Order: sequence, then C-alpha cells, then structure tokens
Amino acid sequence: MRSIDLYTAVRAVDDDILERSENAAYRQKNREPRTIKFWKRRSPAALIAAIIVLLALCGFAAYELGLFDPWLQKPSADPVKTVQSAIEGQAGKNYTITVRVDEVKIDEAETERVKARYIGSELAEAWGWTDEYLEEHFIVVWAKYYVEYDHTKTFLDDGPTEQYFYLTEDVKTGEWTIVENDSPRIGLSEPDAP
Repeated sequence: MRSIDLYTAVRAVDDDILERSENAAYRQKNREPRTIKFWKRRSPAALIAAIIVLLALCGFAAYELGLFDPWLQKPSADPVKTVQSAIEGQAGKNYTITVRVDEVKIDEAETERVKARYIGSELAEAWGWTDEYLEEHFIVVWAKYYVEYDHTKTFLDDGPTEQYFYLTEDVKTGEWTIVENDSPRIGLSEPDAP
C-alpha cells in the first residue's frame, strides 16, 4: 500500500511539473518583447520626472558654460572695440539699468603672463590653440566700467567694475572675439555721476 501511495504522489508531482512547464512554454512563446513590457510597467509620471531631471541638468550645464548669458559682442579688427561693444551690449539686457564704459585698453603685461600660462597647456590644446597661434593671435584687454542692475531681475552685483577679457583673432577675417573673461572686481571706487 505504501508503494502505491508513493507512486501516486510522485505521479501527481510529475503531472504538476509537466503542466507548469507547458504553461511556462506557452507564455514564453506568446510573450511580448521585454522592452515593451518594461515600459508598460512604468508609470508615465516616472518618465516625465526623468525627462524633467535631464532637462534641468542640461540647463545647469549650459548655464555653467555661459551659453545662456554670453557677451553680446561685435567682433572687430580692433580688440578694444570688441570689448567695448560687449560691455555696451549689457545695456540691451532686460536686467541692466545703466552701463558706462570708463576705460578699455590692451594690457601687455597681463597678455604675456596669460600667454606663458597657456602655452603648452592642456587648456590651450582643448581650445585647439597652438603655441604659435597664441603668440600671434591672443591678447588680454582690461576694462573699467560702471554697471547698475535691476535686482528684482538678477542677482549680479553692480557698481564700478574692472575686468580682464581674453580675446583671440580669427586668422581668416582678422576680427578679435572674446573667448573668456575673468570674474569682475566690483566696487573698487566710487562711481562718477552718470
């Protein structure tokens, strides 16, 4: 009697395993591709949140790279005029109340110091500047100006400002363009009456 019970039990287990494997094979054959099933299981809110995070990160990166607020410059054969146009271009921005350019000049000493730092550097290589190009087509311009901002629209500090601008010359056109600038030094002296 024991052997019959054991035989019946094993057979029931075998039948159960067979039935499960047949069902699994059927589901496997008629199953949707895994990627579609993956996206169907996720809620649209998660996808929207991921897109928002991605856009925010891209926006922050663009802001840090200066893509949202570039200098509004007019490249010129005279680097001083290029810098002056960039500073005066600040007046066209909706958060600027007043801009007055006091002095703009080429700073030979700073040019030599910055060239020495850039020549042979990884930064110059990243910009595609050869040592020869830097020697002939790179210049530093110093500017002193006064700017006043609408603080309901921007966080920027205003007042008398001094700043260095780094320019490169386009070999084909001979025009100078601002490629970088240092942080402005603000509030160095009392402003003259505008």
